[in-house]
Amino acid sequence: MNTLPLLRSSGALTRLRRALPLITLLALGAGLLCSGQAQAQSYQVQSLSQNGAFTYALNARGQVSGSLLDNNGTYQAFLSGPDGQSLVAMTQLPGDATGNAINFSGQIAGEVITASNPTRVEAFVTGAQGQNAILLGGIGGNVTTARGINDSGTVIGMGRDGSGSTKFHALRWQANSTEAERLLTLGGNTSSAQAINGSGLIVGNSGLSDGSLHAVIWGLNGAAITDLGTLGGLNSSALAINQSAQVAGTSRVADGSLHAFITGAGAQSMSDLGTLGWVHSQAGFINNAGVVAGTLLNGTDGDSYFEGHAFITGANGQGMVDLNSLVNVGEGLYLNDVWGLNDAGQLLVSDQNGLAYLLTPVPEATTSAMLLAGLLVLALLARQRRRSAASLKPALD
Repeated sequence: MNTLPLLRSSGALTRLRRALPLITLLALGAGLLCSGQAQAQSYQVQSLSQNGAFTYALNARGQVSGSLLDNNGTYQAFLSGPDGQSLVAMTQLPGDATGNAINFSGQIAGEVITASNPTRVEAFVTGAQGQNAILLGGIGGNVTTARGINDSGTVIGMGRDGSGSTKFHALRWQANSTEAERLLTLGGNTSSAQAINGSGLIVGNSGLSDGSLHAVIWGLNGAAITDLGTLGGLNSSALAINQSAQVAGTSRVADGSLHAFITGAGAQSMSDLGTLGWVHSQAGFINNAGVVAGTLLNGTDGDSYFEGHAFITGANGQGMVDLNSLVNVGEGLYLNDVWGLNDAGQLLVSDQNGLAYLLTPVPEATTSAMLLAGLLVLALLARQRRRSAASLKPALD
């Protein structure tokens, strides 16, 4: 009987058994890495307010924008370097300007006050790395603002028309165009565009003919506008969208309180994220892992806002926690609002005094220790395999 195939099969099984510890460790290490990226347990805290800057936007590189006082006493939109370090650019616009959003190439979108008595506010966008700001056209009213920009350079926001109404209308500016395009509504006379993803899908809110306001998405499956509904209350608003078209925002529930929500991919099935025992919650940002960040509140007035706390979730909106349980920014201080979240898990936040911080996730100590232990075991296994091969070689010769 030919026993060679059997022997080869037996040898393969032996090698597989020897490799099982390696396979297990690799799988464990991959799982630990993925869980660490989903929600960091600790953050490196960097203060961003030493130079008097107000920060309102964060991009994938950790660059920050907002408003900074120039040498002429005018607030200009600015762009920082990666991780909030250094100053890359400042706009030179004819009035106080604010950067509300940044894309990967460092284009800033925002608004500038170009006149007073009567007030006039105009949207603007810059070129790459904050250079060469230009004003964007409106729809005839005295206020136009840009709220978001994607990596293709498409800008979204809102503006008033020339009818004298104070209501806003959702707008889009295609890349390299200053002409505003008015987006459709659900039948009401007001709307707002709040965020845009890399595919050009836009989210915000729109009025209905009955006077209610619903979260909406423009462009999903080719549709001009889609109603995302509410969590049981009258009104809702979508404030963030990721590349999978997961949407986050806030909605009234049946008792009238505000609750943060997240949808599934493709803007499907709005889910309540809860409030952690607070009266209200609002989700303002979502990254491509479905991590959501926002604010917890006990009221909707100014005092309640400054007493609110920032929150963060894990992937797909799971496991909401008060961000202050993970971060300590100083005696008597607490983080009360979120201004940005990127795919690296970095957060742009502010405390109750308006001071800004960039939070960068760091690996958990336990995760690092387990990964180091795994590497040591792998090294020992490799050494053992070399010794086994050396001891078998004479028998095979």
